[in-house]
Amino acid sequence: MNTKPGKDQAPPVTVNCPTCSAPVTWDERSPWRPFCSRRCQLIDLDEWLTDDDEEPGVKQE
Repeated sequence: MNTKPGKDQAPPVTVNCPTCSAPVTWDERSPWRPFCSRRCQLIDLDEWLTDDDEEPGVKQE
């Protein structure tokens, strides 16, 4: 398997980790994509589960 881009192959896409902004290559070598690591994935999951992103003043029922 050739991992270097060739004539018919586009270069790998790089995105920023949503948690820490580290660069992440979007391919099979990055199992936690779009996150850079399991740690960043769990931090994001915790924020989602605990609803840390809720709007101030909005009452949860």
